[in-house]
Amino acid sequence: MTDDRLEPFDDDLLATVVGRHDLDEARLRELLDAHQRQVRDNPGVEDIVYEWRSQFHEQPVLQRTDDAYYLRLRAHVWDEFAEALDLAEVDLDAVLDAHEEQTRRVTGAAFEGDERAMVLQRPG
Repeated sequence: MTDDRLEPFDDDLLATVVGRHDLDEARLRELLDAHQRQVRDNPGVEDIVYEWRSQFHEQPVLQRTDDAYYLRLRAHVWDEFAEALDLAEVDLDAVLDAHEEQTRRVTGAAFEGDERAMVLQRPG
């Protein structure tokens, strides 16, 4: 890991996710790190979570720890990140799987239909 941005993700989770997708662990780490860096750099983790709390009717924060936010968001939110990061569909599927699996492990939440999980490492 190049930074602590992936700290909220369990190492064994990453191995599990790559086993379900056509990419290696180094690539998954790279993708997850790029997403965390993108949010941190623009607009900022705390700012974007505040914006989503104000914008969405449902409460997006499932749980907040000292290290991370665990969120439930509509799929269209991920579309913007995928486009900005120029993610291929296979890469996006693996990233979504990692976020959902980690959120499920921490919060016990299940996701259905148009719901997607997002884990954001809190700056600290």
